[in-house]
Amino acid sequence: MSTMKIWDLHLAYDGPVTEEFLAGTKELAESIAQEPGVVWKIWTIEEGTNHFGSTYLFRDRASLETYKAMHMKRLEAIGVTVTSDHVFDIMEDLSAINNAPIHG
Repeated sequence: MSTMKIWDLHLAYDGPVTEEFLAGTKELAESIAQEPGVVWKIWTIEEGTNHFGSTYLFRDRASLETYKAMHMKRLEAIGVTVTSDHVFDIMEDLSAINNAPIHG
């Protein structure tokens, strides 16, 4: 098992997805890129719905937990509902067979 961790997060947003909202997500992405311990983040959206998601790779559990505490407060403040939240260990040997980008 790896010390790196995957955080898989699914969200719902009841507000309108406006240009202003999208501009805010760009600023958020730029900020996340600077966060300690974040190797990468994949942003997802289920087309035609208000469902969003993210899958992150963190260098370690401590970095993940520090970021998660801050980010959950931020999501709540902007009216985003967390629908699922899971932290996973990485099975590196199997992931390497399938070319997973886990070495950051």
